[in-house]
Amino acid sequence: MTRRITISLPDDVAEYVERSHGTTSGFIADVLRRKMRVDGLRARWAEHGYLVADEDVERARCRLAAHPPITDEQHERNMQWLRQFGDDEGAAAA
Repeated sequence: MTRRITISLPDDVAEYVERSHGTTSGFIADVLRRKMRVDGLRARWAEHGYLVADEDVERARCRLAAHPPITDEQHERNMQWLRQFGDDEGAAAA
């Protein structure tokens, strides 16, 4: 089921979405689903005493940017390792 809503976007953002992703609705739905997964993960971590702030995420991004990219093989090994912790579809799609 879907609901129709109307939003306004700054011109540069609207142009980016239209140029890069075809349907604005699909793009926005994907972004919001990703945000929902992140919020869900942060809530789960908080239940176990791990509080993750935006600053923590930015610091980790900076550290990761300093490393060379991983290979497709390494990525697949990492994903296999993560799957052992549950069948959360969000973990496999991220």
